[in-house]
Amino acid sequence: LPLAAPLARRSPPSTPPRRTSLRMSLFPSGSGVTGAVSKSRGALSVEAPGELDNSDAFVLDTMTIRVPTKIIGRTVDYNAGDLDPEALKGMEAIADEMRGDKKISVLSKGPNVEHWNKCLKPYLDKGTTWGSLPWYVGETYVYHRLLEASGYWDEGSKGEGLDIFAKEKKEALDLAMPQVEARAAVCAAAEGKWSAAEARAMLLMSLWGNQGDSSLFTIQDMADNAGRSKDDDKILVDEVDDTWNLLSAASERTGRGVEVMFLNDNSALELASDLLLAHYLLSTGHVKRVTMHLKPYPFFVSDAIPSDVATTLDTMKSSSDDATSRLAGALQEAIKGGSLQLTTDGPLNNFLASPEPMWCMPKAARDTLHPASHLTIAKGDLMYRKLLGDRTFEATEAFDDLVSYFPGPLLSLRTCKSPVAVGMLREKVEELQSSHPTWMVDGQCGMVQLCIPPPAAEVVVGGSGYEVKYDAEKVDAQWKELAGK
Repeated sequence: LPLAAPLARRSPPSTPPRRTSLRMSLFPSGSGVTGAVSKSRGALSVEAPGELDNSDAFVLDTMTIRVPTKIIGRTVDYNAGDLDPEALKGMEAIADEMRGDKKISVLSKGPNVEHWNKCLKPYLDKGTTWGSLPWYVGETYVYHRLLEASGYWDEGSKGEGLDIFAKEKKEALDLAMPQVEARAAVCAAAEGKWSAAEARAMLLMSLWGNQGDSSLFTIQDMADNAGRSKDDDKILVDEVDDTWNLLSAASERTGRGVEVMFLNDNSALELASDLLLAHYLLSTGHVKRVTMHLKPYPFFVSDAIPSDVATTLDTMKSSSDDATSRLAGALQEAIKGGSLQLTTDGPLNNFLASPEPMWCMPKAARDTLHPASHLTIAKGDLMYRKLLGDRTFEATEAFDDLVSYFPGPLLSLRTCKSPVAVGMLREKVEELQSSHPTWMVDGQCGMVQLCIPPPAAEVVVGGSGYEVKYDAEKVDAQWKELAGK
């Protein structure tokens, strides 16, 4: 089906535009229908397709082998000396439930547990088994169950507040330190330079840090991936230059008062890369504050929580590499001074660890992002899945349209580790299916995708989709401003 004509955006004079996808914008009217998306002037509706589940071979392997046998198995081993035998047996029992395709059960502990059970009620009422859960619901659910079993929320237990993944995360960080030091050298060279070239280097460094994912790879796999050189031909959608233009315009508009927020993903190499990106942005003087929204509790093995930030910076600070040590010290001072902020227990943090698609974001979470953030950077494959509701959209659907519900400008930096992708050219999809059939799940390809949603939009969620209602004249003015007209 034909795409609406994209709006040309300003490109840095010294940097030619890099475009690998067609953008279908809301400007000037975007009328027409393409697959799941229906648009008219002033409204965009999305009828979301089905969620990924065990009918997909990759998902089936994840929920019947990788999570119950590999991840839970090694998590029990890592914590054998730290938890009571009953807690370890409780964790092993969850693995047995998954392998035996038993019915799921209600949650009883943890923050937001009442809302969690409300989300689970349709599945609980039907007696849904592990094998019948949608993939995103099942994966988020299992990590909550593991913390319940470990005693994470049980006052006075050996497991109270214990990060059952901490040892594995620290091993991954230690093994990745040569790559962290290499990234610190890139950051030191870019420090203080507000330019398209430096911004590109730092953003792509953050992108490829997403390969450090303990829920998919072993520690050695991650070390091997980190050592590989990354070429632009592995970036399937490249909207770095559009992102630079957006940040530059925001800097001009605010008098160097840009605020950037992260929805963080993994710890170790990825977190170090994100912290270095944050330092670069702050060092230029154009970004006045960076906020990292971390998970509210240990999650998906390697997802970052505040203690991971402290561990990462302490490890970098003790490095014999001068640049790594110096930059870690500068980041620690930024945290103390408030220009780098960390959150972990607010409504947005709880929502990020929920089983819901991103378009169900509650008002309190939306208010955290808008109007405070000039750019929100959603890191990683898990956040990408949440942005798309883990739905089986056609790869050629427009990212801009599907994420137009977001409360402000959004950049997704993601390496492909799940069978979900949009914003692609059909020719590129066909080429990859022939030359690189595992491109969606092996973590070797990356996507840099930007969405500038309509301002002051109203998001209505209902049925199997959502509608974004907006003032068309405000959208026209927004795009003209970005185009420099």
